[in-house]
Amino acid sequence: MTALLQQLLEEDPGNTLWIADENSKALLVPGFAFAGDLLTNRWDMAQLARDKVAHTHFGDFDFSELGKRYRRIVFPVSKEKAVVHHAINRAPEILEENGELILCGPKNSGIKTYAGKTAEYFDCAKTLRKSGQDYLSINPLPATGARGPSLDDSDYEELRPLDALGGLYSKPGLFGWNKIDTGSELLARQFRDHLPESGARVVDLGCGYGYLGSQLAALGNYRLIATDNNAAALAACARNFAELEIPGEVTPSDAGDRLESDSAERVICNPPFHQGFQVEGDLTDRFLNNAAKILKPGGRALFVVNEFIPLARKAQAYFSEVEPIAGDKGFRVYCLGGPL
Repeated sequence: MTALLQQLLEEDPGNTLWIADENSKALLVPGFAFAGDLLTNRWDMAQLARDKVAHTHFGDFDFSELGKRYRRIVFPVSKEKAVVHHAINRAPEILEENGELILCGPKNSGIKTYAGKTAEYFDCAKTLRKSGQDYLSINPLPATGARGPSLDDSDYEELRPLDALGGLYSKPGLFGWNKIDTGSELLARQFRDHLPESGARVVDLGCGYGYLGSQLAALGNYRLIATDNNAAALAACARNFAELEIPGEVTPSDAGDRLESDSAERVICNPPFHQGFQVEGDLTDRFLNNAAKILKPGGRALFVVNEFIPLARKAQAYFSEVEPIAGDKGFRVYCLGGPL
């Protein structure tokens, strides 16, 4: 999709908004430049875009912060349906009269369905054409604005407590936002047998809405540092820490890359293994590498991964001690020590 996206951004870039999540990351390489604005919910995207675009807006796809209208919006559709529906719903508010929303994505992205829904919402003719291995949909906004019913975005902007999460707050825009992840639940069950000393500094890498941190905080007095790449995750985790009066901080980072070295006695982590629509092999390595850097000598990291992820082999490059401690329902938990 990189070639198609670059072509779209080069057309009238000064009056274009690029809505970018992880599926756009491959374009932000040295030498790339875009004269328009970028709106992203990904911290790594926001950092990569520095000095490469006119303005970067990092947040949970908050269109109100843009403060201007655009002739064109270019949106490589996200993996999360609620994100796509939210962006389509809000597009008319920031498009100029006779502006256009351009959607693009591979076949498996749902682009054909989104093209039809946008055409109905905008009350315009459905357009969908193939460009290489990708598809493109150009949707002109009528002078009177959107005319059809808005798309179901699961009340995207609402941060809410959920019974399924034991009352923790969450929202759409997060992977698995309305359920407890099976792997995280398995990891949390191991905490009692692997508790750090009272007052220890604990880092939750890829914290999501804060489930792991909240489970550990219920077992003792710890200083928690929760970090994630996703703006929705940071908002939800911060709310849960505040509601539960958990001492600590919530901060953005790319797999913990901004955290201080040799600063924590414990790391807890359920790393993602998808980058957009693709399985990203080196994500686990990045989490392992940063976990080893963050830990103090003698510290321990508890990781849970899908059993098809060869964590035991990968971890040997970063830790001298790799011990499997639990497994269930396709997940395995490892205790890692002796950071190299």
